[in-house]
Amino acid sequence: MATLKELSELIVDCEHKTAPIQATGYSSIRTPNIGRGRLLLEGVNRVSEETYKLWTQREEPKPGDLILAREAPIGNIAIIPPGLKLCLGQRTVLIRPDSKKVNPYYLTYLLLGDELQGQILAKSNGATVHHLNMSDIRSLDIPPLPSRGVQERIASTLSAYDDLIENNTRRIQILEQMAQMLYREWFVNFRFPGHEKVKILESEVGQIPASFELALLGSIAQVLRGRSYKGSELSESRGLPFVNLKCIARDGGFRSDGMKRYTGTYKPTQVAKAGDIIMAVTDMTQERRIVARCGRVPSLPEGFAIFSMDVVKIHPNQNTPRQYLYSFLRFSTFADSVKEHANGANVLHLSPTLIEQYRLAVPPLPLTTAFAALVTPIYELADTLERRNTNLRTTRDLLLPKLVSGEISVENLEQEALAETV
Repeated sequence: MATLKELSELIVDCEHKTAPIQATGYSSIRTPNIGRGRLLLEGVNRVSEETYKLWTQREEPKPGDLILAREAPIGNIAIIPPGLKLCLGQRTVLIRPDSKKVNPYYLTYLLLGDELQGQILAKSNGATVHHLNMSDIRSLDIPPLPSRGVQERIASTLSAYDDLIENNTRRIQILEQMAQMLYREWFVNFRFPGHEKVKILESEVGQIPASFELALLGSIAQVLRGRSYKGSELSESRGLPFVNLKCIARDGGFRSDGMKRYTGTYKPTQVAKAGDIIMAVTDMTQERRIVARCGRVPSLPEGFAIFSMDVVKIHPNQNTPRQYLYSFLRFSTFADSVKEHANGANVLHLSPTLIEQYRLAVPPLPLTTAFAALVTPIYELADTLERRNTNLRTTRDLLLPKLVSGEISVENLEQEALAETV
């Protein structure tokens, strides 16, 4: 048995300060960007070349290196893909495996297996916030490694799942871009069917077509508060699906891997079903990146989920097509405008009342209905791909500990098992 240090060329800590960010530049990887095996780059912080050089003085990360999260989500680890230049954000650690001793992809999955995750959890216990020390990371006991050939086959099998998940995620992003382009064409540029015959008038919210009417958001939809909860009511394995702040992506959209399980009580108004619109009203940083962003709840085996107090459900009235309302909340300037009203000393909060009081130009019902008819197939295909990703993640997470522990022999693993999940 060897330690992680003995299997690595280097293990380097991050800079213990926040890097100044900007709109474009090099990726700065923080703990939320570290998934289970792969980096999550949507909404990643960006830094200048000058900052990049300062933050890589200890070591410049390279493709094939691993990045470990030292704090929540503690123990997550991802490998740097080819062609990506990045620097470490706070609470992360760079690990460069010795490729002569261990396959880097295999080591990634091994560190995500039950045995190593158990060590990580044990070493990080005892503090208010779970945290790994550098000495603890270097001293992680790595079980005896299988042959190089077996390492590569295990890594290849599990990577195939992650590759499919990434491919589906890219397809979802393309579908969302299609919906956004259609929304902007009709309701921002006002080039909707028949627009040539409609005059453009000045209004409180700028120039709008004469057929549009000014209204408060609260007049076309209800804003429903979520469930206040205790940490003891959350579980990893039992209870109902629980939609929380981590389910909302930074740029909008729903993250199924952010859901928890809830074992407490709830009211009927705190239930969310497939297609319901969920919006973040809390932000844990002062950057206002999540607050006012929204996503659509996916189909769930239980048929519904409970949503937390950190989000609200935006429920359209009978004269407001849900697909139009979601597109407005997601793709218009709504989020950027309303998030500036969030307040709080340490945690930002956006009042549901402020959401209801937002003034907008509402298109006539025949137009929003026609728009909804066009984008519904787009959103349905995106939902199908998201369900497929959920199945792929479940299968991968079931296989991972069994493969790296040797409970399932890779020699006998049927290749058809992967095809059956897609």
